[in-house]
Amino acid sequence: MKFSTCVFLALLLLPAAVSADVPEYTAKKTGSSMAMDGILDEPAWQKAESVSAFVFPWYKEGEKEQTEAKILWDDTRIYFAFKCDDKHVWADHYTHHTAVYQDDTCEAFIRPGDPNGPDVLDYMNYEINCLGSYLSEFHCKSRDLNKRWFEVSGIEIGRVITGTVNDDSDTDTGWVLEFSIPFWHFKDFGQSYPPKDGQLIYIGLNRLGGKTNQQYSQWAPSNTRRPQFHSPADFGKVTFSTEVLK
Repeated sequence: MKFSTCVFLALLLLPAAVSADVPEYTAKKTGSSMAMDGILDEPAWQKAESVSAFVFPWYKEGEKEQTEAKILWDDTRIYFAFKCDDKHVWADHYTHHTAVYQDDTCEAFIRPGDPNGPDVLDYMNYEINCLGSYLSEFHCKSRDLNKRWFEVSGIEIGRVITGTVNDDSDTDTGWVLEFSIPFWHFKDFGQSYPPKDGQLIYIGLNRLGGKTNQQYSQWAPSNTRRPQFHSPADFGKVTFSTEVLK
């Protein structure tokens, strides 16, 4: 058997999902107040760079509707913005801590612990649909803790929808989700916040496509055969910078 044939056969035996380079992003500090209203008109949002384009690791069919995302922070909170192309906006969940992931939803999965500590793969997930309904959870193997966080408080959410929700008879433009999380949510993890310049955190940014043209897209692709956002080893690398955008 020729060497090239052996290589070809070996490649066939590899897992379907192969690890790619982990994407990286520098989150800069905002120098002005931030209103969570879904209108990204603050100077810091205007000047912040976007993360790289979302990818579709498990794509089968349909239109790949793109997402633009940014991250900022200040002394008390971390901020996320998502601009979602979406021709058919859909959401059925109006209550917090329900199955919002079945709707048009954006998510931030966060590993706030010490990258060299025992809680390195412990994470929290924040899932927020286009209506502003959210689901939050702990997943902390190092402490044998895995629960839905019902008593969460301090999340601030704003959203703007350009189109009509739950009406596929027309064509929508998309929607914007803006939200912030207080740093005290991370108090039980192995790093102190607010962060220092150069401090690392690992974040997975995800999007689900709702009822029509359901897609699974991510900034940092999960190395899994099937759609699975709960893959903390694959989250993207985010470096906090004390450079102020104003």
